[in-house]
Amino acid sequence: MLKQNTSLRELQEDIGKALALIPLSPNGWTLLSILIALLGGAVIAVYGALIPGLVLFAFAAAFDVIDGAVARARGEATKLGGFIDGVADRFVEGIFLFSFMFYCLPAVLIDAKIWIAAVIFLGTCMPSFIRAYADHKSVIPKQKAPALGGLCERSERLLIIIAGLFLGILYGMDYFVYGLIAAAFLSVITIIQRLLQIRSNL
Repeated sequence: MLKQNTSLRELQEDIGKALALIPLSPNGWTLLSILIALLGGAVIAVYGALIPGLVLFAFAAAFDVIDGAVARARGEATKLGGFIDGVADRFVEGIFLFSFMFYCLPAVLIDAKIWIAAVIFLGTCMPSFIRAYADHKSVIPKQKAPALGGLCERSERLLIIIAGLFLGILYGMDYFVYGLIAAAFLSVITIIQRLLQIRSNL
């Protein structure tokens, strides 16, 4: 696994070196990822074209990876750039989920839009807010804030949602809603875990 991760990182760096020749700043690549995500969201929300929209979101995710590689290749990596990149990540994730509020999804227990809203609030927003606010209020040592973890962080949450979407495309969009439900409940567990970790450090 470590060797595989190293190979992927090397590939990412090679792509960054190649794209560094294009006269577009690392922050420009970040902005481009948001614009492509907006286009993908519009394709899904307005036209109901799921596959083309998802292809655009895949490009947005790729450009989001590229910006850091380009910054490193040019020697322009900065804390501000990392901050902008992190904010862009949340925008792309939010646009992706929000676009499905306009897509016809089956109701599972309740309207699917409520599950989407729950994932955006409980998953995309609250875990990051808890970490940042705990650091801001100094209720935990600054060096411990990044270590606040949980069962379902961003990568796990997105993996669950994407797996549900993949199954939904193949077998019916009920599976996508099941993925949203799982992500929402696991995000609640993550929130509780982070609050308990903060409490234990007081």
